[in-house]
Amino acid sequence: MLKKLIVGVSVVISSLLGIFLVAGRGTHEIRSLARATADVTADGVVESISEAVHDRKIDQEMKQVRMDLVDRQVQMNLSARKIEELSGEVTKLERSTDRRKRLLSEAYPILKEAIDGKQEKLTWANQEFTLVAFQKEIDDLLAMQDRETHQLTIKRDGLARLTKSVEEADGGLAEMRRGLDETEQKVALLQTRRQQAEVESQTLDLVHGATANSDSVSASLNKSIDRLKENVGKKEARNEARRNVATVSERATSEVSRAFNRLESLKQIHDATSDGSSKGN
Repeated sequence: MLKKLIVGVSVVISSLLGIFLVAGRGTHEIRSLARATADVTADGVVESISEAVHDRKIDQEMKQVRMDLVDRQVQMNLSARKIEELSGEVTKLERSTDRRKRLLSEAYPILKEAIDGKQEKLTWANQEFTLVAFQKEIDDLLAMQDRETHQLTIKRDGLARLTKSVEEADGGLAEMRRGLDETEQKVALLQTRRQQAEVESQTLDLVHGATANSDSVSASLNKSIDRLKENVGKKEARNEARRNVATVSERATSEVSRAFNRLESLKQIHDATSDGSSKGN
């Protein structure tokens, strides 16, 4: 059926294109006609597809949505792990900068005293340093503190943005899951309603068929009864007509015979009655 439809439409399109080209119509009009015919063909193809195929198409589409949802959830899980890693890095940097800040804070009065006193050596953290070596150690610590402070700022900002994005994405995934669940429920409900409608349609067809058959039988029976009634009437009328048109001899003979039979019957009754009376006296 579908193949015949496509072949038929193709023949029609080819014929129309040939006619338009011979008539000198523009290519724009031909393209418009082709698009319109393609739309009609597509509609016909869709209508000719069985319900089972449409159901499988819906199932495949919902499976695809479910797979996309799973892929997105995988990305969410990876992002969550990245948040954990980044959070650990932030915590580590915070501890490192805090510890170094305390060291630098403690080093300040020692260095100031050494500079003010023009000392060439000093003791810090139970270690003896020359002033130059101590200053170099402090410069390294300050540089490291500055570098890690910048890293901490960057990682904190990145962690905040990533956390916000994951929260928004998680809300979007939850909405997708709810939408998919609602769609699956809607499809199941519509399929159940379609099954019920098909059962009801079959029942109505059965009732209609039984009613139509009953009406047909009743009509046929009434027609037969009317035919029988008509035949009986015709025969009775014919007999009555035949009696009315009987010949004179037939009517006379009939009258004589009835009169004779009448007298004979009365005579028999009279004689029987007379004999009975005589025997009684």
